[in-house]
Amino acid sequence: MGNWAKEINETIESKLKDARDKDLRFLRMDEFKRNITRIDTFSESCSFCQKHKVEVVEAVSEIDKTVNEPGETRRNYDRLIYRISKHMQKEHKFYPPYYFAYHYSFIGMVAGLILGFILMKTVPGYSTEMLSIGFSTGLIPGYIFGAINDRKIRSEKRIM
Repeated sequence: MGNWAKEINETIESKLKDARDKDLRFLRMDEFKRNITRIDTFSESCSFCQKHKVEVVEAVSEIDKTVNEPGETRRNYDRLIYRISKHMQKEHKFYPPYYFAYHYSFIGMVAGLILGFILMKTVPGYSTEMLSIGFSTGLIPGYIFGAINDRKIRSEKRIM
C-alpha cells in the first residue's frame, strides 16, 4: 500500500471514528477503503485511477458530512463508489463474491427453461416434468461453472 492510500485511509478512520457501524456498512466504507488502496496501486499505469485520485480526496474531505447527512454529497459519494467499482471490475478484474455463480446460474436457468419449453411442446403428456428437467439441466451446470470461476478469482485474491 502506498503512502497516499495509507494517509487517505487514516483520514477516513479519524473522521469516522464515532460513526455507527450500520451507516458505514450501508455506505460500503470497507469497499471504498480497499478501492483506495487499489487506485494507489494501479495509478501509475492506469489513467482512470490517476484521475480519480483527485475525486477520492474531495470525497474524503467531506466524508463525515456524507455519513451523517443525506443529500448531494451522499449522491456524489455513491456515484464515485459505483464508477470506481465498475472500473475495477472491467479493467482490473476484481469481482464481488459469488459474481460468476449468480450470473452463470441465471443464464443456465434461462437456457434450461427454453430447453424445458421445447421438451414440453415435443412431449405433451409430461409437460411439467419436461419443464422441470430443463430448468435443472440448465441451473446446475451454470452454478458449477460459475463456482469454478469464483474459486479462481478467490485464489487470485481478486475479490471486490
